[in-house]
Amino acid sequence: MSEIFKPLIALGPQKESPSISLSELYHENTKLHPLTAKTLAPSTDFSPSEKQAMTRAFKQYPLAKKIPLPPIKNIPENPKTFDNVIASRRTVRTFNDAPLTQEEFSTILYQSYGITGELSLPGGGTQKWRASPSGGALYPAEIYLGIRRVDQIDPGIYHYNVQDHALELLTEGDLTEEFYQVCCDQEYVKRAAVIFFISGVFQRTKRKYSERGYRYVLLDVGHLGQNIYLSSTSLDLAIMTTCGFFDDPTNELLRLDGIDESVLYVAFVGQKETL
Repeated sequence: MSEIFKPLIALGPQKESPSISLSELYHENTKLHPLTAKTLAPSTDFSPSEKQAMTRAFKQYPLAKKIPLPPIKNIPENPKTFDNVIASRRTVRTFNDAPLTQEEFSTILYQSYGITGELSLPGGGTQKWRASPSGGALYPAEIYLGIRRVDQIDPGIYHYNVQDHALELLTEGDLTEEFYQVCCDQEYVKRAAVIFFISGVFQRTKRKYSERGYRYVLLDVGHLGQNIYLSSTSLDLAIMTTCGFFDDPTNELLRLDGIDESVLYVAFVGQKETL
């Protein structure tokens, strides 16, 4: 960090150009200061555009084939306690070839990012609450699923429609080889039942929090990733996460521009290999 602020000698030769860390520049330029904090203070007087951003913080693919997921109210209650789930949470890298049930798959999506409540906003509009916390309740994350083995759901790439708790089919077919390539040839791709691709839609958060909002997007994705871990653990499933993926090829596979929306995190989920 010292190189960023080190004064340069006006006269005399320079030994070398200073080495500047991009991560340190990013960190420095997204710090919160007393003067900038005032512009980010929470407000209850929302503009129409702010209300729209808060009440519609999710993507939909209206022309895609939609597949409803089993309603959470119809799924039996899990007998495991929260203490037990926390104590048993582990990264599990061994998967067997059995598919996920639709009930398991539905539960993970709901407990990770599903709508769990709502709040009426002053002046009209309804803010949906999610299972995962989010800065300003702006929910910049989106979930795409590389499905390989889920009961009665054909392989392909899907988007999780949060509003309807449903899947939207984006690309049909077994794309295991494509997933394998974009995930840096990790063998887990060829064993997991589902690959979760979590993206960030940056302007949902940055429009309110400016450049510092990029930090919030990363934090939100981390919260979501932990929910996926805990939900999978409660169902006694194998799960591991990774940042080992090629950004541009992954975005291209999911048809994302990589600028306004980009993949940030990947998770592999499946049935555990029994020893």
